Amino acid sequence: MSTTNRRLETLSLLQAHPGISATQLAARLGVTERTARRDVAQLRELGYRIDGEAGRTGGYRLASGAAMPPLLLDADEVAAVALGLRTAVTVDGLETAAVTALAKLTQVVPSRWRTRLSALADVEALPGQPTRRAGRDVLIPAALACRAAEAIRIRHRGKPVDVQPHRLVTLRRRWYLVACPRGASDWLVYALDRVGQVQPLGTRFPAPEPPPDVAAFVADSLAHGPWRHRVRVRVYTSADLVGELVDPAVAAVVDHGDECELRFGTDDLDWAARWLAYLNLDLDVIEPAALTDRLRMLGRWLAERY
Repeated sequence: MSTTNRRLETLSLLQAHPGISATQLAARLGVTERTARRDVAQLRELGYRIDGEAGRTGGYRLASGAAMPPLLLDADEVAAVALGLRTAVTVDGLETAAVTALAKLTQVVPSRWRTRLSALADVEALPGQPTRRAGRDVLIPAALACRAAEAIRIRHRGKPVDVQPHRLVTLRRRWYLVACPRGASDWLVYALDRVGQVQPLGTRFPAPEPPPDVAAFVADSLAHGPWRHRVRVRVYTSADLVGELVDPAVAAVVDHGDECELRFGTDDLDWAARWLAYLNLDLDVIEPAALTDRLRMLGRWLAERY
């Protein structure tokens, strides 16, 4: 066993057996106690904090230090970390870090373990969840570009667009990129499942001050996007109650005291009528007038049918 491999094995034993003695280390490694102690000293010089207790019941154990040294993980532990990182993308503020950490993990693990990581990456969404997913070849370079604040060229809906990225956001298990197109003065939201390619440009573009709440910005952009119809509905109940029923990515709730207002966009007024009926709230349509007609038609159809 080479010196490097022996010291890596020493580190693995210290992680797996806190309190292991120099005698036990030497026996497991097939070396003298003097060599085992020298290996521990070398690991300390590399930044690992290894505490030692003298005496027959004493031994070595890894302790937390000021900096994080490299870790040794076996195949099952790598799979567990990768699965945890996939879960972490649903936690506000950890999306980009989780993706970049998974990218780094994929780069350093032995090639025979990458099959496990690929299998984890291909896990299907839960039943009832959206099936459109951003590809890893898009998600990872976009996350790295956000972290480095580096401009990228994306192919969005088949067209190349040069943008300055700011942040990735997950909403309802879908990925969105908040970015400012080259020469523009506004931030836009790009659905990553509509992006076919990400190319780093090795530069930065001037961009306005980013939105203070990126998640709220994405939700508002989705609710008030470039729809054919802008809908405003007065609801005769509190904004708190309506907020519990309405996904912020579908509609915005505006508080007016004892009542509130729903604002959203849609290309399909028949869908809007069905959705409002599903909410089962006392409401009146402010605009567009055609939505009131669709609600009446839906009511007549239900009355005749049932």
